[in-house]
Amino acid sequence: MTNNDTLESDETDASRRTFMKAAGTATATSGVAIGSNTVAAGEKGDQMNARGIDQLLEELTIEQKVGQMTQVAIDNLGEGFGPDTAFNDHDDVDTLGELFTELHVGSILNGGATGPTFDGEEFVAGLNRLQEFTMDHTDPAIPFIWGCDALHGNTLLEGCTSFPQRLNMGVTRDIDLVERAATHTGGEIAAMGGHWIFGPTLDILRDMRWGRYFEGHSEDSMLLGEMGKARARGFQRTGRVTATVKHFAGYGTPNTGSDRTHARTSMRDLRTRQFDPYRRGLEEAKTVMVNSGAVNGKPAHVSRWLLTTVLRDRFGFEGVVLTDWDDFERLISNHEYLPDTDDGWREAVRQGIEAGVDMHMCGGETAPTDFIDTAVDLVESGDLSEARIDESVRRILALKADLGLFKEPLVPEDEIADLVGGAQDVSERLAKESLVLLQNEEETLPLEGVEDLLLTGPGVYEGTENRFLMQHGGWTLGWQGIEDGNLTEDGPRPRQNTIEDELQARLGDGLTHVPTEYEPAAYESLYENFDNGFFDVTDEQESAIRSAAPGSDAVVIVLGEGTHNEGFGDRDKMRFPAAQRELVEIVDAETDDDTPLVGVILAGSPRGTAKTFEHLDAVIFAGQPGSDAGVAVVDTLFGDYNPSGKLPFTWESHVGHVPQIYDEYPPRHPDGAGAQMVQFEFGHGLSYTDWEYSDLSLSTDSVKNPASMPTITAQVTVHNAGDADGEHVVEVYNTESYGSVLQPHRRLMGFERVSVAAGDSETVSIDLDLSTLEVVPGDMPGWRSRVVEAGEYELSVGEESTTLTVGKTASITDPEPTPGRYDIDNDGDEDFTDVIELYRQLKRRD
Repeated sequence: MTNNDTLESDETDASRRTFMKAAGTATATSGVAIGSNTVAAGEKGDQMNARGIDQLLEELTIEQKVGQMTQVAIDNLGEGFGPDTAFNDHDDVDTLGELFTELHVGSILNGGATGPTFDGEEFVAGLNRLQEFTMDHTDPAIPFIWGCDALHGNTLLEGCTSFPQRLNMGVTRDIDLVERAATHTGGEIAAMGGHWIFGPTLDILRDMRWGRYFEGHSEDSMLLGEMGKARARGFQRTGRVTATVKHFAGYGTPNTGSDRTHARTSMRDLRTRQFDPYRRGLEEAKTVMVNSGAVNGKPAHVSRWLLTTVLRDRFGFEGVVLTDWDDFERLISNHEYLPDTDDGWREAVRQGIEAGVDMHMCGGETAPTDFIDTAVDLVESGDLSEARIDESVRRILALKADLGLFKEPLVPEDEIADLVGGAQDVSERLAKESLVLLQNEEETLPLEGVEDLLLTGPGVYEGTENRFLMQHGGWTLGWQGIEDGNLTEDGPRPRQNTIEDELQARLGDGLTHVPTEYEPAAYESLYENFDNGFFDVTDEQESAIRSAAPGSDAVVIVLGEGTHNEGFGDRDKMRFPAAQRELVEIVDAETDDDTPLVGVILAGSPRGTAKTFEHLDAVIFAGQPGSDAGVAVVDTLFGDYNPSGKLPFTWESHVGHVPQIYDEYPPRHPDGAGAQMVQFEFGHGLSYTDWEYSDLSLSTDSVKNPASMPTITAQVTVHNAGDADGEHVVEVYNTESYGSVLQPHRRLMGFERVSVAAGDSETVSIDLDLSTLEVVPGDMPGWRSRVVEAGEYELSVGEESTTLTVGKTASITDPEPTPGRYDIDNDGDEDFTDVIELYRQLKRRD
């Protein structure tokens, strides 16, 4: 099978030429009507520059324009995939083809990671049939753009490579490897005939109760932003696929910990921490998905300040802004922002478009005609200007042209098979680097001299093996996990190896496997199931465990949580489910002190407390490592791989201590309470060797103006003082500084991964991003410009430290005050009339 993971420049060019040639041949006979002229698809593509887009826009009726602003989910199709396939989700039209001929829909998507087929070649053929029908039967002919949630690999097709989840990616601190994984994903989506990946997710992580915790990379703004930027770059490498920064902005910090609920935050926090990851991602991504929630009392979808003043005017974003699933409806049903009436819905659409939304995602609740008819009526009644509609349609057409859809609407149908399941070397490497060794008492790991091993923990339900659900997590051949946990004998399944299989291959008859009960709990709410699954140890299983444990050389206990997503994954506990806690106690009671007890955690959030960990000699947080979980975990258990992962979040001691983010303003917690409130700090991660630092220095220890020198370089010597070769992530933090406002407890400024043989040393160079030192100075409102303040900053690597002196207060990323600060008359613009109004207000004060 072809391994298309790196796509180096020469390979990319060759692959692209082959792709274009094949696609050009495939589309040469597709006639496209524009006005009174019939033009071949390739010729039309050549004409689709800015002027051509304007000409096309002039030909469209208002119904066709609003159709372009409509995206429709088509996941529940039944049999077949093409223009004659029944459209079952709503009763607007009878077939998929009529979505385009009757409603002029501009985009379709796979809803819930469940497409019309799990077979790659069938998918390409079906999408091509639908695209060719659209081009042949619409006038003017405009290709649709197809979007999906390919969030940790192209986890939409049978046999796919499921890369580690986003939280695992943050563990690795390996920007290049994460980009290689994204590059492979983007290549697969392009080969499927797809165009749009709804990622990267750049919502900052602060609350482990949140059901989407596994979808984020980190609680650190810079690490999160750099991961997202790399993934957007990889997704878009082919030029045929666009990435999406989401969910703009503040989605990941709901105050209740529940998905899609309100976030209260200060302007200072919003500007220094929450906006920064999105800003970095926007340097690459061509589209944005809006936060489904509300911030400081305003739903994001109707915030002109957020979607226009900040996103367009301040960040300079020119691409397409998309809602999430049924989000105009959510303004009524979820936020109760507008009444549940026809007028309430009408106002939701009007305010959303006025605020800056370009395309509405019509999911399970919103029929396409509900949106289209309402938007058309708003224009015809004069309540919404057609010029505003034209802005959005122009952006949508420009995106399609940029992706080459007018020139090459179709794709070859014989390439996808060689890509599905590929990039195994990238996946395996990423899985290994994403493991965190949390504790390792008396060097329990790596295991040595083990011939008889007991493996236990949740892994079976009514005779069906299902532990692999836990290794993949959500958005994997199903929204809540593979087949949403309702496993069938036929699958589909990702390409995968499991912990059990790899232990069996290594130990043969020396492995005793006693899986315990795990029933997935898809679509169970927080109030029905707190553990994202139902777990139990039957009497028969307990008896088998008690029988096998005493004679084992070591015991590996798999622990964790069930697959979940979004609001269904919200929880209010971080301890393991009761059955798992009892399982650990049973094994501990049945083994002597010399028998190593190792816990392996498969979870998308920090699950487990000290009360359980004290029974275990070693604990590995494996997260949701995807297809190659088995190889990664077992190689690490036996020392073939030396763990190097570092936590990208703070692991609190109790859910009642949430949030204890590492870069909080002092005091993070009451004096002397740190050990009781934080179990493992951000950046924690043990190794099978010892690491020492020396000779920390800076390329310059004095920066006169950070605006002119936003990056400096640190150098440090890293010594492998142990007996095992290994990789190590070197991190540079700002650990002490003073200014006009409180400074964070710690700030990550840069990181680098290095490989060092046992007994050797390496000098490592690390680029330091001085924008990580920016604050919003001034008093409580947080209105002033983001700046690095003049002063001295202690920079540390482990126990090594040095001082950086900044001579001048200056801004690197945001030299203006709060966006909209001087929009005195609240019309969305800062102009001369605002100056006059401000003068009048000051005059009245005098």
